[in-house]
Amino acid sequence: GSATSGGGPTASGEPGSAASSGLESSVYAVIAIAITLLALALEVPRIPESSAAAELPSALLGLWPNLFSFVLSFWIIGSYWLAHHRLFHHIRAYDRKMLLINLLFLMWIVLMPFSSALIGEYESQQLPVILYAVHNILASLSLTWLWRHASKDDRLVETNLDPRLVRFANFRAVLIPSVFLLSIGISFISVDVAWFSWLLVGLLTGPILQRYV
Repeated sequence: GSATSGGGPTASGEPGSAASSGLESSVYAVIAIAITLLALALEVPRIPESSAAAELPSALLGLWPNLFSFVLSFWIIGSYWLAHHRLFHHIRAYDRKMLLINLLFLMWIVLMPFSSALIGEYESQQLPVILYAVHNILASLSLTWLWRHASKDDRLVETNLDPRLVRFANFRAVLIPSVFLLSIGISFISVDVAWFSWLLVGLLTGPILQRYV
């Protein structure tokens, strides 16, 4: 179904019903496209065949910033997808405002290949690092806003929400923006360290968050 013209929730059903599953599937399609677009920034080095044996190793080594940004962004987008999936498992309906917030979240996801390519191309510059960090802060806050909007309305989420899910959403809402905000500060000291600080996202939202929340 789709949101009613008055902005009220769609016909509700059990979690995973057509109302929420259709929206969730469209989100996954957009995320899959964004992940695929990340790979477009990876270009095979063009070296004459006569000198490939000597020059190819160094050319491939020169691609490491692009490869790093690809792998990093792949897993960051993947973490957004996993979080979105976990939250939507408990959403049974949606309203017009939720659709708009979801579109805002998708806008940041679709823009991720650009930010990723930017840090891969200008790996030693501070501005791309700041833009990438701000980008992810906005994406994370959009997903948090989506969940806060849905969870405050009993018509949109299942009753008796699991307390672990609530803690997961609350901790994640703080952790990811904090890591990227910290990286902005670090970038004034070292751009390289700021890059590698983003690896904390996988550590904190993966094993640590899953174990202790």
